[in-house]
Amino acid sequence: MIKRTLILVTVLVLVLTACATALADTMWIKTDNGKPANGRTEPDVNSTWVASFAYGEEVYTMGTAPVNGYTELSNGGGIWVLTRFLVSSPPAPYVPGSGGSSKGSSSSGDAQSAIYKEFKAAKWVTPYDAVTTHKRSSGIINMRYAPSKNAPLVQSYKPGEVLTVICELKTWIEVQDPETGKVGYIRQDFLQR
Repeated sequence: MIKRTLILVTVLVLVLTACATALADTMWIKTDNGKPANGRTEPDVNSTWVASFAYGEEVYTMGTAPVNGYTELSNGGGIWVLTRFLVSSPPAPYVPGSGGSSKGSSSSGDAQSAIYKEFKAAKWVTPYDAVTTHKRSSGIINMRYAPSKNAPLVQSYKPGEVLTVICELKTWIEVQDPETGKVGYIRQDFLQR
């Protein structure tokens, strides 16, 4: 009798998991400014912030209708993201200034020059661990694709998370997230050895 009950419970769990997976829709985060989308505990801008989803990050929705302009994600359960930040296919990489910015070619050249100076000052180091830090305990630390605050976002971190330093530049540090394997750049003042 116990074996039958155990088998029945196992089959029921597998069926429910398959149903939940079938109901979940794969979506991607796409914000207008390339910044992360906030995940909240309720479908309300005033509810508690609990997660940050990077531009281009794959997420899974519950497959239910939006509430107050928010869609519930199955990532972690009970997390709500603005529906307008969800798209049905991976977005193209975010290009700063593509959202109607009127920046001219001189500012683009200045940005490229600044990135070149960062790479020119690069110094390879023996990898070591560093902790993300921010003046505000609630601050977000952004990892970017290039050593520039205008570069596309790779991932965001809360203070106190450990990353592996690969290379030191002039004002940026190249790091790798040991959990996800993602590599990007964080400003030096947001890392502490």
